[in-house]
Amino acid sequence: MSYIDESLGRNETLLYKARFPWFRHAGGWAFLIIAVIGLIALAGGHGLLATLLVVVGVSLFVANMIPLWTTEIGVTTQRLIYKRGLLWRSTQELQLRAIEEVTLEQGLLGRLFDFGRLELHGTGVDDIRLPSLADPLGLRKALQDGMAAAVQPTVIVSPSPSPRPGEVSHSPA
Repeated sequence: MSYIDESLGRNETLLYKARFPWFRHAGGWAFLIIAVIGLIALAGGHGLLATLLVVVGVSLFVANMIPLWTTEIGVTTQRLIYKRGLLWRSTQELQLRAIEEVTLEQGLLGRLFDFGRLELHGTGVDDIRLPSLADPLGLRKALQDGMAAAVQPTVIVSPSPSPRPGEVSHSPA
């Protein structure tokens, strides 16, 4: 079970779960392919170079994929949750009603391949700068929808007071 699912409150639901762009995953798997090529070369008798390819390929694969596997970013009906880490966990949570500004950074390649970075500015808290994510406009829309819902006042309807025993209720005619 994910950290976000475990940390949901009783009346809280997940609105949006962010994901990383496809090329971050493709880069990691390309490093693993380099390691496999090294294994094939190692079986073919190319000792030192093949071993170097395996070690470098596996190391770069793990270094690239661990942040992807251990980072969770989600928007709930009440807050933004940004969690990093596996053994040591680092989280940043920001109540949606405390967000003042959401800034999007998206260059030309980001527009073409639909990725970008969001920075959140809140009231009385540190800013949160998220990593480059896929569909940053979808995340920003989920934040804005959640912020609008968090700001709307809830109407509490109280029942009309019932008369005490022995009292007569007068209603306007």
